[in-house]
Parts: sequence; structure tokens; C-alpha cells
Amino acid sequence: MSVTQRTGEWTLDEKEPGVYLVKRRGHLQAKVVTDDCEPSETVEYLLEGGVADVIEVETAADAYERFRTLIAERAR
Repeated sequence: MSVTQRTGEWTLDEKEPGVYLVKRRGHLQAKVVTDDCEPSETVEYLLEGGVADVIEVETAADAYERFRTLIAERAR
């Protein structure tokens, strides 16, 4: 897994192609899934972890944008 974006205490980590984890201070806040993910391989993973927020977007660029939006929403 690699950190693809960092903003303050928030990170966007790519778990596998098309699956991103949004973390705050290392704690999972949401999962973002793009069209690049293989549903058969990621369905079980998406259901793990007790995170209610699983966000579906089309592209990696959309995942980055949703990451920035999520940070702005939760900062209020």
C-alpha cells in the first residue's frame, strides 16, 4: 500500500488498484473505489473494517477530488 496524497493529518492510501483508503491520524475513515478495481477481489475487503463510508467514483482523479471534499466536509 502506498500513500498517494497527504493533507495534514489525512492520507489517501492506495490499497490495491482502484481501492483507496481515507485515513485520519492512521485511523480508517472511508473507502473510495474506482472503476479500476476488480469487484470479485475487493467485495470481501470492502465489507471488512466496520467503515460505513464506501464511496464509488469513476477514476483515480475522482478519488483524489473526493478525498479533498471529504476532508473539507469533516473539518467543519
